[in-house]
Amino acid sequence: MNGMVIYRDLYDQKGPFLYLLYGIGYLISHKSFFGIYIFEIIAGTIFLAFAFKLIKRHSSTSVALVLIPLVAAGVYSSRSFYWGGAAEEFCLPMLSYTIYIIDIFMHPKDTKEYDRISDSRTYFIVGILTGITALVKYTMMGFFFGFAMISICLIIYRKGFAEVLKKALIYILGIVIPFIPWLIYFAITGGLDDWYRCYIYNNLFFYSNITADSISLYEKIYRLAKLQHWLILDNFEYYVWIIACFILALILERKAAKKIAYLFMYASTFFVIFYGGGTLPYYSIPLMVFAIPGAAYVADIFQKAYIKYNKRVLWCNTAVFVIALSAVFAKYNCLSADYLLQSRQDHWLTRMASHIEEAPDTTLLNVGCLDVGLYTITGIVPTCEYFQTNGIALPTMFEEQSRYIKEGLTEYVIAGEWEPDGIYEKYELIDSVSFYDNSYDQVYYLYKLK
Repeated sequence: MNGMVIYRDLYDQKGPFLYLLYGIGYLISHKSFFGIYIFEIIAGTIFLAFAFKLIKRHSSTSVALVLIPLVAAGVYSSRSFYWGGAAEEFCLPMLSYTIYIIDIFMHPKDTKEYDRISDSRTYFIVGILTGITALVKYTMMGFFFGFAMISICLIIYRKGFAEVLKKALIYILGIVIPFIPWLIYFAITGGLDDWYRCYIYNNLFFYSNITADSISLYEKIYRLAKLQHWLILDNFEYYVWIIACFILALILERKAAKKIAYLFMYASTFFVIFYGGGTLPYYSIPLMVFAIPGAAYVADIFQKAYIKYNKRVLWCNTAVFVIALSAVFAKYNCLSADYLLQSRQDHWLTRMASHIEEAPDTTLLNVGCLDVGLYTITGIVPTCEYFQTNGIALPTMFEEQSRYIKEGLTEYVIAGEWEPDGIYEKYELIDSVSFYDNSYDQVYYLYKLK
C-alpha cells in the first residue's frame, strides 16, 4: 500500500493473500486494526453460518439454534483466539465450508443431494479455497489432504476410478487459479524469486526444530503426543466438541470408514501444522473446525428430545438461556476480556507512541520480537527489509538487524525480551515497560537515535 513489494522489500513468512487482506484493512484504518476487526466479524459469521447448516442437517433449526451459541463461545473465547487477527482465523470460513461438504458426502439425505453437491463445481470451489488457503499459510494443507483422501475413497466406492481422475483434475485446476494473479504480480515486480525464497524455502528449511536427524521417530511422536495433551488442556472450550466428534462417530456411524473419517482429517491437519515442532496459541485454530461435526453428533441425540418435547416455548426459552450462558462464559473465559476495562490512553503502546515524533520521514525498527504494533499506532511505514524479528531462525535476519542498529539506520528502535548488543553506541533508552500477560513476561524497550 506504500509502493513496496512483499518479500522483496519487506521480509515476512505468511502468504500474499493475508497481506492483501491486511492491506485492505489498512485502507479502512491505517492507525488501528478496526478494518481487520470488520473482517474478523465477517469471517466469524461465515464460519458459524456453515456450522449452523451442518448441525441443522443432523437435527432441526431449533436444536441448531440452541447449540450454535455454545460452539461460538467455545471457539471465540479460547486461548487460541487470544491474540486475534491470525492467518488461521481468516481461513476458518473456507475450512468450515469444506467440512460441510464432507458431511454431505458422508451423510447424503438422498441420491439427488449427493449428486448435486458432488458435481464438478463443488470440487472446483474447494480447489479454489485450497489454493487461497495455501497462499495464506500452507501449514493448513493437511486439512485439504484429508479432504482429498476421503473424497477419493467415497468416489471410488460410488462411481469408480475414472470419476476420481476427472474430479482430481477439476480440483487441481481450482487450486491453480488463485496462484495466477500472484505469479503475474511478482513477475511484473521482479519478486518471484523472493516469493519462493521467503514463503516456501525458508519456511521449510529454517522453521523446524523437530525434524532434525538427531531426533528419533519415537521422540517426534512423543513430543507431538505431549503437545496434543497440552492443547486439550489449554483449549478445553472447543476440544469438548472435538472429542465428542471422535467418540460419537465411533458409536453412531455404522461403516468403519465413516467412524474414522473425521479422526483421519484431524490427524492430517494436526500433523502438518505441528510436525515442525513450533507452536503458538493460534496455530491450533484450524483444528476448531472439527468441533462442528462434534456438535452435529450431539444435535442428533438432542433431536430425539426435541421430537419428544416439541414445545416451541420450551425451546425458545432454552435458546435464550443458552445465549445468555454462552455470553457470560465467553466474557469471563476470554483471556483478553480485561482489556475491555482499559482505556486506549492507559495502554503501554499508546504511551510509547507518545515519545515518537510525528513526521512523514520518521523511521522505526522492531527487534527481538514479532511486530508489537508500534508501526500501526504511529502510522510509520517500515524502511528496513527485516523490519521485525519473526519466528523463523534466519541467520541473515539477525545479522542485518544488528547492522541496522550498528549503523543507526532508523530514528527509533523498539526491542522485546532483552536489550540488543551495542544499542547504546548509537541510541539512548527513552522508555521501557515490563508486565505479565497471559503466561508471558513481557519486556519492551524504546530507544531514540542520539
